[in-house]
Amino acid sequence: MQQLLLGLLLFLLFAGLPPAAAGGLPGFERIEAVRADPAAPDTPPAEGWTTVTLPDAWAERWPAHDGMVWYRLRWNEPAAAGEPSPRGLAMDYLSMAGAIYVNGTLLAQDTQLEEPLSRSWNYPRHWLLSAPLLRSGPNELLVRVSGLAAYAPGLGQVTVDQPAAAEAHYRHEQLIRQSLHMLSLGITLAMGVLYGLFWLLRRNETFYGWFSLFSLLWVPVGYNYVARDTWPFGSTHAYQAVNMSALVLSIAAFLMFALRFCDLQRRRAVRLIGGAIGLTTTALWLAPHALLSPVRDAAVVMALATYALSVWIICRHALASGKREVQALALCTLLPLAAGTHDVLVFHNVLATNLYYTPWSSSAMLVGISFVLTWRFVVGMRLVEHFNAELRHHVEDATQRLSSVLHREHATELENTRLAERMNLVRDLHDGLGMTLSGHIASLENRSAAGHDTALWALKEVRDDLRLIIESSSLGDADRLSERLAPLRHRSTRVLEAAGIECTWALRGLDQCRLDDRRGLDFLRLLQEALANVLKHSRASKVRVGIDAADGQLSLSVADDGSGFAGGGDAHGGMGLRNMEARARRLNGTLDIRSTPDGTTVALRFPIQLPAGVAIAA
Repeated sequence: MQQLLLGLLLFLLFAGLPPAAAGGLPGFERIEAVRADPAAPDTPPAEGWTTVTLPDAWAERWPAHDGMVWYRLRWNEPAAAGEPSPRGLAMDYLSMAGAIYVNGTLLAQDTQLEEPLSRSWNYPRHWLLSAPLLRSGPNELLVRVSGLAAYAPGLGQVTVDQPAAAEAHYRHEQLIRQSLHMLSLGITLAMGVLYGLFWLLRRNETFYGWFSLFSLLWVPVGYNYVARDTWPFGSTHAYQAVNMSALVLSIAAFLMFALRFCDLQRRRAVRLIGGAIGLTTTALWLAPHALLSPVRDAAVVMALATYALSVWIICRHALASGKREVQALALCTLLPLAAGTHDVLVFHNVLATNLYYTPWSSSAMLVGISFVLTWRFVVGMRLVEHFNAELRHHVEDATQRLSSVLHREHATELENTRLAERMNLVRDLHDGLGMTLSGHIASLENRSAAGHDTALWALKEVRDDLRLIIESSSLGDADRLSERLAPLRHRSTRVLEAAGIECTWALRGLDQCRLDDRRGLDFLRLLQEALANVLKHSRASKVRVGIDAADGQLSLSVADDGSGFAGGGDAHGGMGLRNMEARARRLNGTLDIRSTPDGTTVALRFPIQLPAGVAIAA
């Protein structure tokens, strides 16, 4: 980085050196200057001419001279049979304002030759000289220059040459002295406005605001290189005070930008520099005329030192942080530092030129810094977008999980409500209808203890069915079929054996078999109906009940040795049989009833789901 800075500085220093033939271009016999007579401002003095070289600044020769100086340049045109060949005349600048005469004829004149002076100090000019202005033999160019000693008054390089060569020289000077500065001015203003908007949108990132302020304050500094008059100020001193104040304040804003960009808090140093800048700005406005030049010189040196401090802060932070955007920013600040060093040497007449590189080099820096700041802004926006995308993903995931939890909770609440309603119904049946049935059964049993009474039998069937409902409702979907079957098995066996019917049970694979409430109740009621038919109609002495869960199927078989029923295999003779078929269909199963004189067999088969990983062998 140091080598790069040294290379840029040497390039700009050598670029500002005058051409080798600084004593006058070939063709000029003599270049002279003389102070003007205030009594005759439009007529050059006859005596007192001094030989000079161009470019010339008369403050070194005549210190504290404010007023006019005449420059006289003479050359010879070769004798020709006719009119002399046209010549091109190019003038780099004159400071501050002036009038140009060729062989006694006025060629051009600035608007204001008295205070407030026109500002032609960085304004190149070009003319095509031909007859009758140009003549064979001796020719004379007179330039009347009006200037102030504090602002490097004098005359720049003058070229009289072939028209094409003079025009090429003029275009080169026009590019450097006007076009590049106009471009720089536009870029600076655009950057100031753009990053001012950035700062308004992101107030917490104050370095955008300081960079915008630096750019906007640099606009009058850049405008100084292209301005043609002192408007809106009434004097050259007032104009220059504003210009130098803008220079000092803009560099101070750049220092604040460097501190904020590097996240440094140096309040004491900031107060110290702020005080120095305030004193300098005040001195620029209040200094007496005799001290104006030293104050301006001190202001320029202080501005360069402040900018060098800013560059040092940024470069040090770039090396310490290792961040690419900071390193790029550090590189962007080096070119204006080298250009500023060159311009300070020009300002103090160390270099014999008035070419200033700071304005357009600062534009290059502004473009580079704007790219860095924009890149930082884009990176910040990408981080925000990534955070928003990640946040959106987490929100969607949390929403799905919450929805699932709420769905489960809702289903649980519905199930709990259903179970609560069912238990309330069971309690009502047990406490109300159950107690009534039990009372009537007890009364009928006392009255007909000797035999079977039809009403007593009907009431007992109702009671048994009520018990089945209550017992089924007291169990859940997770209960095994063997647990659901146990109350019915116990009660049915006792009733059948009391009626003289031997009852045997064969159960296989029921420990891992589970049915939901609806299917379990249909299965138990179908079994209850089959056993009730045995008890009521079969006149059997034995009945065998077989229940087998295997290969995803549940099989039921109720076989008795009774006398069968009329119609043989016709299973549609009574309401009980039709109910059994309806329950078999709800179970998605098949019901087969076979009746012979030697007995009746009721067979049911329907699919079931066993728990994962459970296999029951037949």
